[in-house]
Amino acid sequence: MSQQLPGVSTQAPPRRHGLRVAAAVASGAVLLSSGVAWAGVNKINGEVKRIDIAGLSAAADDSGHTPPMTILVVASDSREGITRAQAAQLHLGTADYGKPRTDTMMLVHIGADASDVSVVSLPRDTLATIPAYTDDKGKRHNMHQAKLNAAFEAGGAALMVKTVESLTKVPINHYVEINFNGFLQMVDAVDGVDVCLPQAMKDKKSGLNLPAGRQTITGPQALAYVRARYVDPTADLGRMKRQQKFVASLMKQAMSAGTLLNPVRLNEFLSAVAGSITMDSGLDRDQVLALADRLKGTNPGSIAFLTVPIAGSKDVKGIGNVLMWDQTEAARLFSAIKNDQPIVKATTASAAPTVTVAPGQVKVKVLNGTSTVGLAGKAANDLASVGFSIAGPAANAPAPVGATTVVSYDPKFDQSAKTVAAALPGSKLTAVPGLGRTIQVTVGTSYNGATKVKVSSATPTGTTTTTGLKARTVAQDICS
Repeated sequence: MSQQLPGVSTQAPPRRHGLRVAAAVASGAVLLSSGVAWAGVNKINGEVKRIDIAGLSAAADDSGHTPPMTILVVASDSREGITRAQAAQLHLGTADYGKPRTDTMMLVHIGADASDVSVVSLPRDTLATIPAYTDDKGKRHNMHQAKLNAAFEAGGAALMVKTVESLTKVPINHYVEINFNGFLQMVDAVDGVDVCLPQAMKDKKSGLNLPAGRQTITGPQALAYVRARYVDPTADLGRMKRQQKFVASLMKQAMSAGTLLNPVRLNEFLSAVAGSITMDSGLDRDQVLALADRLKGTNPGSIAFLTVPIAGSKDVKGIGNVLMWDQTEAARLFSAIKNDQPIVKATTASAAPTVTVAPGQVKVKVLNGTSTVGLAGKAANDLASVGFSIAGPAANAPAPVGATTVVSYDPKFDQSAKTVAAALPGSKLTAVPGLGRTIQVTVGTSYNGATKVKVSSATPTGTTTTTGLKARTVAQDICS
């Protein structure tokens, strides 16, 4: 937390609203990333906080499969673990704000056998009915209407769970809460997160100052990116979509070989996560271990991010401006989740290999690993003809590679490498940490040309779901 946030404004610190946003961005990745990193379950279990929450529904399934599970994930702006000096350096303010609050809530549904995962963002300004409750001073409060995020400050996790269940009609099995403290470390533990900006973004209040294009941002830059409030014309809804895109990219990086197969980086990532989350006491070590085992094989293309459909907004006396859900579309979405129906449509088979990164976004260096003169040049021309960008002239490899063509890649760019491998049938992927963004192809004696590939669900409007809504998946290219 002692890192200096680059480009931060020297103006007065923004409202703590932005702090909860930063924690919220990490919250969507907490459960999933801890799941794929199953080897660290004991570490996580020993460091997370546990709370008792009455009324959580027991996961049940009569089909004989592992039961589906729905988890409410919220972000808290608790500054626990952050010194006043660190808070000042990161423009978080130093005042005592009292009870922690939340601005962002996500309903995470993990399908039976973890074949699909849905992450639905619930806007903080949603008009909700808060159930009757007794506060921590013993005062009884009747059922009343308020903004959704008011439930957390008024009655904590238990009231938040009841309110979301009442609103969505989806039984909640578990609860996960993440605070702000681990966000920077989480991002840096995966060696930064890829973002793709259609134009340069600058916001003085958050310190955001990023150029246009695809880039890898560090923890402090990511903090500014997810906190920025004035760069989206659709305000909080636009920022929510930006946050979802960031979480999906963080998930892709956390699930990559560069994190999971690197013990040092894995340990850093788990350490950052574990000290920053609270779970209900029912989500014990054995359940986390079982969930981890299920999630480690989940296809990134089956992890979908959606926002609850909004019909509009209105002013309510005593509450302010609130968001109104599209009741028909929302009911369809939450009915699908309640009945454990996959959200992302299954794609039809295609003769061309399907990938998530387009060839035009991949730069390839071609080397000749054989004694056949000109073979690397031919391979470079073949790859260029199916859309790849070629980095410099073909050259000879330091040593022969035998029959199989080798696709060498930095683990950070594993999806790009998969695109190259798909275009070279029979080739072999080899991870080389530190190689950089350019993928290296060393042609073997069995080389037989390059083939076209098909990019899956990578359109600017997102993936069409079974409910007719738009979503994005972890597998989608960050520039889509």
